[in-house]
Amino acid sequence: MPAFEREWAAALEESRKTFSLGGLYEVLQEWQGLIASAPAVDAFVASGYDDSDFIDMAELRGRRR
Repeated sequence: MPAFEREWAAALEESRKTFSLGGLYEVLQEWQGLIASAPAVDAFVASGYDDSDFIDMAELRGRRR
């Protein structure tokens, strides 16, 4: 199962239990951000820049919350 479908299904199940749409909105916002940044990521990868000093996206997401 693709990542979006897995996350959406988990958020949907949680919303059924809690009667809250917050988790669904969070999944949508995260994936909208990923899709919006995809062209920039593609351009970076195609440019050949050294990305060995990258920051883990999970760490960035943790800072945001």
